Amino acid sequence: MHLPCRRRTPAARPGLPPACGRGRASRHRPVPGDLPGAPASPLKLTILGKWSPYPPAGGACPGYLVEADGVRILLDCGSGTVSSLHRVGTAFDLNAIVISHLHPDHFTDIYPLRNELAYGRLPDPPAPSVPLFAPAGAAGYLAACLPKPESRQEFTAGFSFRPLEDGVGAVGQVRLRFVMTSHPMPCHGVEVSAGGRRLVYSADTGPCEALERLAAGCDLFLCESTLLEGDEHLAGRLGHLSGGMAGAAAQRAGVKRLLLTHFFTPRHAVKESSAAAAKLFGDVRVADEGVTYEV
Repeated sequence: MHLPCRRRTPAARPGLPPACGRGRASRHRPVPGDLPGAPASPLKLTILGKWSPYPPAGGACPGYLVEADGVRILLDCGSGTVSSLHRVGTAFDLNAIVISHLHPDHFTDIYPLRNELAYGRLPDPPAPSVPLFAPAGAAGYLAACLPKPESRQEFTAGFSFRPLEDGVGAVGQVRLRFVMTSHPMPCHGVEVSAGGRRLVYSADTGPCEALERLAAGCDLFLCESTLLEGDEHLAGRLGHLSGGMAGAAAQRAGVKRLLLTHFFTPRHAVKESSAAAAKLFGDVRVADEGVTYEV
């Protein structure tokens, strides 16, 4: 039985955000998440990393493992993600990877991940190429830092690059949908759906109508909350949300549960972000690294 979530009614309805984008809408068992009202689900989310722009001691930048119907998809691959992944599996378990955008805190562990795929089973040959959804031109961009042509060729051969653009995709029975968010460089939010359950990941974004349409009514909204409370005036220029803004977006979209992530490492203002979000949307949790949530 799915229990209805409780929402707090704000004193005044938040204003609508600006339009953005073009879109419409394992071997070791992780610790289960504690989102209230969540029944057993065919769709699971494990938090590998939640910090930006760098990982603190023992932490990692954004990385999220989604599992459904025997399919494992990695959403973003920031610094520390591969180490975190090894607590619940390996790179060889992945059926696809999504890189939401090309800011370093979201992709730099793609290099050690590629090394694992290439050398992790020696003397056996490298793993087959893994589908990688990434912004247009990502193959050349990611390979450019490698010093030799053969190194660049070996790197790109490890992935089957697929341009990340507004629209739909699929990995096995898992359906993906992408929309452009509001960020200084091209960035896409992601909907993952399977077995009648829907997870929406904001990636990096400022206020964004397209993302809210994508998230409308979803079972779990994994939303960034980078800005400190009081810094909301920077949202448009920096392309980020505060916890309060994430709560407002969740309230407007009518999502069932809100999970905050992408916290600003130097200040660690997690409690403040959560409290601000809860003023507008009652069912709020903070993403915990190493924890698996049923969507």
